[in-house]
Amino acid sequence: MGSRPFPAGRPLFVDASGNPLSALPVAPEPVRLVLLDFPWCPACSDTWKALGAASAQLPPGSARVYRVLFDQETAISAAGKREVPPLRPPPLPGFDNTQGAGGVTITTLTALPGAFREEFRVSQAPVLLILGSDGTVARRWVGYSPAMGGEVADEIRRISPLPSPLPPGM
Repeated sequence: MGSRPFPAGRPLFVDASGNPLSALPVAPEPVRLVLLDFPWCPACSDTWKALGAASAQLPPGSARVYRVLFDQETAISAAGKREVPPLRPPPLPGFDNTQGAGGVTITTLTALPGAFREEFRVSQAPVLLILGSDGTVARRWVGYSPAMGGEVADEIRRISPLPSPLPPGM
């Protein structure tokens, strides 16, 4: 909490076009969420359902979710540990994989495994971060809970800039 995870001094991600990025792409939404997503993780799928529930409670344009996928995974078998390409990312429950739903838009990035692992240690999945306007971590969830959808929606509303009230008579 409070750390400033992005930008980094070197590329940590690639975007859909294969361009290396050291920071999250700029987006017009006032709230940014980062989800470290692993295709093999059942709790990640549940977290997407919670994000869908949160999104339904928010007006369009409320938040941007940066889905960070990992292009290598560690497979453990009788022969030992080895790095393998991940399964294809599953469709996101409650979302159309590019536009999002309700008040949430989605940008998918792929983590560069060596660089990302050296910069950040991820030992559990999923990890959902809500970033403050200065890029610091305002709230973090590790794992999934049934109350997550409401908690995420409440937190987005709490840190969103409030619209200015209309002048009297308008």
